[in-house]
Amino acid sequence: MKGFFCSVLMLWTVSGLGQNLMSNPNSLAELRSGKFIQVSSYDTTGGNNDRISIPKGKSATIFNEMGSGEITRIWITIDSRDPNFLRRILIRMYWDDETSPSVEVPVGDFFGCGFEYKHYASQYIGMTSGGYYSYFPMPFNKRARIEIVNETDGEVFAFYYHIGFYKLPQPQTKVSYFHARWNREIKTTPNSNYVALEAEGKGQLVGISMNAQSYNGELGFLEGDEMIYADGESTPSVQGTGLEDYFTSGWYFKDGEFAAPYHGLVLLDKKKGRVTAYRHHVPDAIPFEKSIKVAFEHGDRNREMADISTVAYWYQQEPHGNQPAMLKSTMRIPLRRALPEDVVDPTLIKIKGAKTEIKNMTDAGPDWLNGQHLILKKDKALVELDIPNAIEKTYNVELYSTVGPGFSSFSIYQEGGERVRVADSVAKEIYPLPARTLKNIKAVGGAIKLYLDFEGLISLDGIRLVPHREFITDWFLLGPFSNLRENDYKRLGLDYVFPPEKEIDLNKFYSGVNNQSIKWQRYAGGKAGYEMKLRQWIKPDEFVITYALTYVYSPVDQSATLLFGSDDAAKVFLNDQEVYRFFDLFRIAVPDQDKVKLNLKKGWNPLLLKVENNFGGYAFYARIIGTGQEIKISPDKR
Repeated sequence: MKGFFCSVLMLWTVSGLGQNLMSNPNSLAELRSGKFIQVSSYDTTGGNNDRISIPKGKSATIFNEMGSGEITRIWITIDSRDPNFLRRILIRMYWDDETSPSVEVPVGDFFGCGFEYKHYASQYIGMTSGGYYSYFPMPFNKRARIEIVNETDGEVFAFYYHIGFYKLPQPQTKVSYFHARWNREIKTTPNSNYVALEAEGKGQLVGISMNAQSYNGELGFLEGDEMIYADGESTPSVQGTGLEDYFTSGWYFKDGEFAAPYHGLVLLDKKKGRVTAYRHHVPDAIPFEKSIKVAFEHGDRNREMADISTVAYWYQQEPHGNQPAMLKSTMRIPLRRALPEDVVDPTLIKIKGAKTEIKNMTDAGPDWLNGQHLILKKDKALVELDIPNAIEKTYNVELYSTVGPGFSSFSIYQEGGERVRVADSVAKEIYPLPARTLKNIKAVGGAIKLYLDFEGLISLDGIRLVPHREFITDWFLLGPFSNLRENDYKRLGLDYVFPPEKEIDLNKFYSGVNNQSIKWQRYAGGKAGYEMKLRQWIKPDEFVITYALTYVYSPVDQSATLLFGSDDAAKVFLNDQEVYRFFDLFRIAVPDQDKVKLNLKKGWNPLLLKVENNFGGYAFYARIIGTGQEIKISPDKR
């Protein structure tokens, strides 16, 4: 075991001074060369003012050592009044004669969490009881310099630090240098993978930490696989099965936060959809001879938009290649407001009675759509918004705005309806407001007309139309039938013809899974999707088929659209004819996943759904829109 750890860690640093102790306590008895020194912020006058202060916009060099050595411990603690100081203070490290830093990372992310200070302890890096620490070995041969950059809105009143290092009598041979790089993609793009690191040279990857936040409060972005490419390979030599798996957990971190020596979940905030996790490749460092690329898959089932930032930790021989420029400090702060993916750009809305101006908001933060918002200056007594593409009958309208100096309070309303205050106060600083909701808004002619009441200037950051979905919530259910599953992709049940596809007899008993006697049962619970709790009605509920039956009455022959979603595969039959089929390994049901054209005949039309469950959740959503004349839906034709 001792030989194994030494062989791994020798690639990081020839001396391995502090590191060897951590991997092998027996080495405590081995005498080491060099002199150990600690540089700190202690009060050189003998007093108790053991700190430095860093003015706004300035840098402080906290370590500047000539010659050969190796840093083995860094500890700091910070007092800043800026609520986002973890992202707006940078730590930079330079080795030997280099002019571009080998390390440039926001201080919170470097030590493990960029969202907030979070107590946790791993073997190499952490935040513990008010302090921040690193035990990554950091060798140098000619010089080492560490600086702290204050890009907050004010002075950092207190910055305390210790830096412990060995001063060595002579340069080390074949040394590799510590590197860390922060990256952020504020909005991930479907089918475009997130890239955590691209580096050139010879070295090895030793860790990744991630701070990610969903735009809808869910954790579907974790479905992305890690993919690590060494030396220009077209197929990754490392590919995983999901991000929580990469961080050595499972099922979306189902048991919550923890800290292990080489991996952990620092933060799990399900309300905000935030995840902070780390993986240190200590016994499994990933070597590369020429280059390395670390990416997170974003596509297929993990299309959920997310804000992802990462820190990659690695060692390599110098020189290192160029890295992307650091984002300005306002664009590094965490999201205070996550605009939903389907929010409407206000510049696409027709506005009457006000002069408009598009303003860049990147100096205020990352919270605005495309980094900008729309300024309105009242021009006439009545200011009108015309919102297009409103195909539903009724909506809740969510309006997003900004408060701050120069902006007025205002309200929004539909003619004859209630008024909702959107911005009801004047703030001292620019701040993105959460949504204000105007309920039960009627669409006329495919559009919504609203009115604004204000004086002076206001902002529109985005508008979201949330339709009132009238799901079909009254069904006859029959199941479970066997899914006849041979493997994940060979599930014959969906295409097997069970009795409901041959006859509809609500009083007849049939043979279901495990030869149980089953018959049609009425569900009239007023719910759809997962709120139906289908798994309480159908037992067993995995690897099964269930049928749902209702009837649609149309006064004339006409076309309509069935909006449908299912967990997992499904078929739709109308008037005994198959009109839709979906099959895949699995999917999570959401409303309106699929559009199915229905040709309704005059009179009652039997609508039969066939929904299969592979494993896990079981649900479906169904509703009908787009009819020229009103229809009735009833499972008993009433």
